[in-house]
Amino acid sequence: MRLARGLLAVAYPFTVFGFLRWLEPRWDARALLLLPVFVNLGLLYVFARTLRGGPTIVERLARLREPALSAAQVRHCRTTTAVWCAFFAANAAICTALAWVGLLWLWTLYTGVISYVLGALLFGVEWLVRSWRFHHLTAAWADPLLRRFFPEGPAT
Repeated sequence: MRLARGLLAVAYPFTVFGFLRWLEPRWDARALLLLPVFVNLGLLYVFARTLRGGPTIVERLARLREPALSAAQVRHCRTTTAVWCAFFAANAAICTALAWVGLLWLWTLYTGVISYVLGALLFGVEWLVRSWRFHHLTAAWADPLLRRFFPEGPAT
C-alpha cells in the first residue's frame, strides 16, 4: 500500500506535465496556466485521503508538537482538514476559471499573491482558534501577545 502511494506521488507530476504537453498543440499555451489547478488538486487529494480513515494530515502534524491529543483535539484536527480540503477545492476552481476566461494579469495576481495570502490567513486563523480552544499558550513566540487577547481558553 505504501509503495503504491509512493508511486502515485512520483507519477502525479509526470502525468500532469504529460497532460499539459498533450493539450498544448491542440489548444494554446494558456494550458500551462492550469499548473496551479493541478497543484491544488494534488493537495486536495492528499488532505481528503486522510479524512477517510486513520489520522488526518493535520492530526499527524499536531502530534509532532503534542503526541497525546484529546478527543476534542482530534475532532478539531479532522474539521481543520476538511476546511483545508474546501480551500484547495475552491482555489482550484478559481484558478481554472481565471486560466480560461480571466485576464492574464488577474491570473498572475491571484496565483502569485492572493492565493498565498488566503492560505496564510487560513493557517493563521486556524492557529489562533487552536491556541484559544486548547489554551496552549506556553512556548510559541506570540504567546505573550495571545495571552492578552485570550486570558482564559474554553474547556476542552
